[in-house]
Amino acid sequence: MHGGEIDKEQYDKILDLIESGKKQGAKLELGGGPWGNKGYFIQPTVFSNVTDEMRIAKEEIFGPVQQIMKFKTLDEVIRANNNTTYEQESLPKTLTKQ
Repeated sequence: MHGGEIDKEQYDKILDLIESGKKQGAKLELGGGPWGNKGYFIQPTVFSNVTDEMRIAKEEIFGPVQQIMKFKTLDEVIRANNNTTYEQESLPKTLTKQ
């Protein structure tokens, strides 16, 4: 379980990002809204069919939101990983054969 968000500003930002995912065509698989009536809790949220152009793919979401993206080749994965302003250090490690 993910704890509550730190404040209303962060809570609202995450809900806004979730809404942008819905509006931009990502498929909401799970969650997608507030959780409970007290505090700043958000349901664990999973999107599929996410593309590079979507806000939820471009911005780092500090909340219980997971984006699933499909790739056909390792080159596509590397290109997408390098096309972000955020360091995605764990991505190449998960693709490396040991």
